[in-house]
Amino acid sequence: MNKHPTIAGSAERPSVFRQPGSMMYADNCRDLQAAAQRCEVELNAWTRGSYPGIPLGDRLSGICTTGYWDAKFSQNWGLKRHCNEGFKIAYLSRGKLRLVVDDESYMLEQGQFIVIRPWQLHAMGDPTVGPSRLLWLILDAGLRRPSEDWHWPDWMVFSQDERDRLSELLSQNNQPVWDGGSELNAAFEAVPQILLARTPESGETRLKVAINAIMLGLLERMTEQAPALDPNLSTSRHTVAIFLRRLAMNTAENWTLEIMAEECGLSRTRFADYCKRLTNMSPVQYLQHLRLEQAAAMLRLPDRGSVTEIAFRCGFNSSQYFSNAFRKRYGHAPIATGQG
Repeated sequence: MNKHPTIAGSAERPSVFRQPGSMMYADNCRDLQAAAQRCEVELNAWTRGSYPGIPLGDRLSGICTTGYWDAKFSQNWGLKRHCNEGFKIAYLSRGKLRLVVDDESYMLEQGQFIVIRPWQLHAMGDPTVGPSRLLWLILDAGLRRPSEDWHWPDWMVFSQDERDRLSELLSQNNQPVWDGGSELNAAFEAVPQILLARTPESGETRLKVAINAIMLGLLERMTEQAPALDPNLSTSRHTVAIFLRRLAMNTAENWTLEIMAEECGLSRTRFADYCKRLTNMSPVQYLQHLRLEQAAAMLRLPDRGSVTEIAFRCGFNSSQYFSNAFRKRYGHAPIATGQG
């Protein structure tokens, strides 16, 4: 599996694009795992990392997890909003399933498949999972940000032209839900048969063949449906745009210009230039703008706590600095927002 360098101190603070140590890549499988332990849902998978299932070890580099769940009746859990380390490709062979991707809601129908990019926040369930059977694989192609280069596993048998085309289809459109077909269904259905009848040691080759068939079916179905591709979705500017949207969820962190730029894989100058173009503010100005907006919203809550508590929760280092910045922005002291 491709490895990514970590920022100093990243284990102590959430990040936006990097895993481990990122709030966006939190372990969201616990509810599914707990339901399987209660025998409410059948769960079988071969995995690595924190995903539940039988460990793959050194086999099938690039595969984070592949498996399925089979829920015979309505479940009282759902997969909460999260990102994955790779591209999530999943096929719904039975039932319906609510899907939320970057705040857009979809109803996944039987026979459809989804493609979720590593930088896309998504949730499954509404907030519960109905009777359904979902088959999946998560493929790490070396990307955490839209602008990074692809590194396909060497056991994939695609030609270079096919790899390039698939890379374009996967990264240069935001469509998460696609219509499947009989060939893709058959390719996905080969995976449970391997998981149930084999071990990772005896089933590695068969699983490689099955996943290659899935990816070939994916390429064909996406090509047939002719999505509108936007090369701007795989640029550094788009990476910065995603980061700035996520920054609102991370205002309490001790961000600096250097750390923000590094999160996006850019120099400070280039990151600041993109930020200015997107927000008409410098990165520091935009961060303070978000912190003040969050503080103003918190001050309107009935159980808001003290001004000092709110200041620290929004990322300000002192209540005095917060009060001055708040007065300059809104024309009055922060305590006045919660009155009347």
